[in-house]
Amino acid sequence: MQIFVCRGYSGQIFRLDAADIMPMTELLPVMANSIGLYSSHEERLGVYNLTQDFEYRDGDTLEGRGTCEGDLLIVADGGVCHKR
Repeated sequence: MQIFVCRGYSGQIFRLDAADIMPMTELLPVMANSIGLYSSHEERLGVYNLTQDFEYRDGDTLEGRGTCEGDLLIVADGGVCHKR
């Protein structure tokens, strides 16, 4: 599945081919590495779907949450992408 990923804080947007059945715990490090987002606290990285307005949890998959081709996701360190 092809999605767009926004790198938190910088706002840079990348086109990314992502496995839609891979759990977020496995996909997130791949996504972060692909966009050059390195964090000493990888466990604090979060993913939020800006197109559909929801946050991904650890066991979620893109397919399972209904992510569509072309959705824009933000990947950020810390609480910046967590919906309150």
